[in-house]
Amino acid sequence: MGMLYRRKKRDPVTHELIELGPWWMKYYRQGRPFYESTETEVKAEARRKLKEREGQVAQGLHQGPQVERTRFEDLVEGIRQDYAMNERKSSRRMEDYITHLMTSFSHMRASAITTDKIKTYITNRQKEGAANGTINREMGALKRMFRLALQHTPPKVVRAPHIPMLEERNIRSGFFEHEDFLALRGVLPDYAQVAATLAYYSGMRTGEVFSLKWTQVNWSAGKLSLRAQDTKTETPRVLYITGDLLRVLMVWKQRCDQKWPQCPWICHRGGIRLESLKHSWRKACERVGLGKMVEVEGTKEKVWVGKIPHDFRRTAVRNMVRAGVPEKIAMAISGHKTRSVFDRYNIVNEADLEQAAQSMTAYFERERAKMVTVTVTLGELERERGSSLDSEDAESLGKVVELARGIEPPTCGLQNRYTATKYFNKAECRRLILPTTCGQPSRLLCVNLLVR
Repeated sequence: MGMLYRRKKRDPVTHELIELGPWWMKYYRQGRPFYESTETEVKAEARRKLKEREGQVAQGLHQGPQVERTRFEDLVEGIRQDYAMNERKSSRRMEDYITHLMTSFSHMRASAITTDKIKTYITNRQKEGAANGTINREMGALKRMFRLALQHTPPKVVRAPHIPMLEERNIRSGFFEHEDFLALRGVLPDYAQVAATLAYYSGMRTGEVFSLKWTQVNWSAGKLSLRAQDTKTETPRVLYITGDLLRVLMVWKQRCDQKWPQCPWICHRGGIRLESLKHSWRKACERVGLGKMVEVEGTKEKVWVGKIPHDFRRTAVRNMVRAGVPEKIAMAISGHKTRSVFDRYNIVNEADLEQAAQSMTAYFERERAKMVTVTVTLGELERERGSSLDSEDAESLGKVVELARGIEPPTCGLQNRYTATKYFNKAECRRLILPTTCGQPSRLLCVNLLVR
């Protein structure tokens, strides 16, 4: 049974105890007392809050004052600690998400972050011009914060709010044709040509390409080994280097040994590890017509419209599939763990659709070449044979001849039209005689003989 009370303070003049401030409530959960301020000086309102707390305790929904004091900053601290402990590579991107979330949820209690407030945040971000994919990544970070708070002992929150996700319509589907790659590589600087060649032939992510060292190359075996800590999926991979990729790496290795013998990185600029291709990439794409900066309508902001380095990853997957590499092996080379993402990277263009149509046409031509069509009339057949079918032919044709009936009941004349299809050897191809009925004139007869 709970109770209400007010804190007392001794009057400095009369030395009497005087009740001051809001009403406090005392209630029990599993024999443990809890003390909590009602934040009101109206006793009726304080009694209502006490009854509400007692009802929560009875239903097992009591959160406790510690949960009530959890704020958004506590959730942020939890996810930062998780990223630091697991040494996640995307911590910098996570800080960008936190910065945007702070604008709406800073200093807010976690229990006050409701679905309505989250929808308001999404609407404001859309007005700012953020893409649905960007907003979904921010909502994913918020979900992770609440999940970590729920797993904490004791839990920092009791339940997580429903966080809606948006439909992403901006899934990239760009890829390079081989001539486009050669044109772009021709105008890139030397250091960028090496990174572009590695990404084009291997399908590695740009972060994986930039992390490569010369010690990972086995020249005698002709292969390149990726360490688990350098891959996004934390799975080691092996790439065999041949052809154009091998030639580029050998020429670059000779130059590096002469100018930067102490540099361990494969992709570097003047001995300093390469971190990005943004400037040189956009400049080269503009020169060969593969992209440009476009100004957004109504604003002075410009965005890049054209090829991006990640298109090499989609291109590599597409080229491996079309080269006949089994899909399981292609997934092992590119580092895809899920089939759904691999299928999304396996781009189909109009040339593939045209090739499929030509393959279907060739197939039907081959099937048509196997068929022999004999067109005769019943009168011609009777004149040549001089008689109607013998009993053996009639019995065999009875199994393969079917009346050509439509939706409406056939007339007497329509019953004379037959289509007979039977398998024969070439030596068995012969003219078939079908009897006429009802005394009607002979009609056109088409006999399709599939020659085995």
